[in-house]
Amino acid sequence: MTIEALSKSAVVVGATAADQAAAIDLVGGMLVAEGCVTPDYVVEMQAREQIVSTYLGNGIALPHGTNEARSAVIRTGLAIAQFPDGVMWGEEPAKLVIGLAATSGEHLGVLARLATILGDEALCRRLGTTQDPDEIYRTLTAEDTDSPPGDGYPARVDEIAVGLKITNPAGLHARPAANVVDRVRGFEAEVMIESNGRRANARSITALLGLGAAVGGDVRIVARGADAQGAVDAVASVLTSTEG
Repeated sequence: MTIEALSKSAVVVGATAADQAAAIDLVGGMLVAEGCVTPDYVVEMQAREQIVSTYLGNGIALPHGTNEARSAVIRTGLAIAQFPDGVMWGEEPAKLVIGLAATSGEHLGVLARLATILGDEALCRRLGTTQDPDEIYRTLTAEDTDSPPGDGYPARVDEIAVGLKITNPAGLHARPAANVVDRVRGFEAEVMIESNGRRANARSITALLGLGAAVGGDVRIVARGADAQGAVDAVASVLTSTEG
């Protein structure tokens, strides 16, 4: 993630909110104040939440606008509010609410970087309670030190693997990732998605976002178990959907 996407003034700790909608208004207002979006974008952030929850797990929520809201984005940016007492996000308490605004083509890279960092449960607990906003800032703007992706994973004889090109216009963004997780839930199978030499569990939204897979990118769906073929077909239908 580039440091320009997050400024120190866009991180607050010890915040309170009566409910999820108030928390979204708070981070949305911060994005407006930072010059990232117009007020219309905040309305679309609320609308997105009615379509699909932006809760990622580990006490993290990532509210952002709908695809139709891109005209309200001035520049890519983040705004972070920490709620140490938690704000209910559906059935889970969110302690770190990260408002995201991104111009076309940049959102997946930002999401992938966030997902990589926030997949660490212990780190998320610490960021959700720290009284130092600079700790949150430093964590989310640290240079990516991950090793370069490799050449992929060798196939196993008990696996079904299908390669395809993503045609879903949203790529493997939050909504398609949530749809993948929802689709595989009903299958008795272990399902993974590979992209750029990395492998993600198809039952984890955070892991899927960490792939940073965009429209036009090549992925491989790998599954094993009693319902492997059905699971692969279900995931493929999401990635090749034209509805976003």
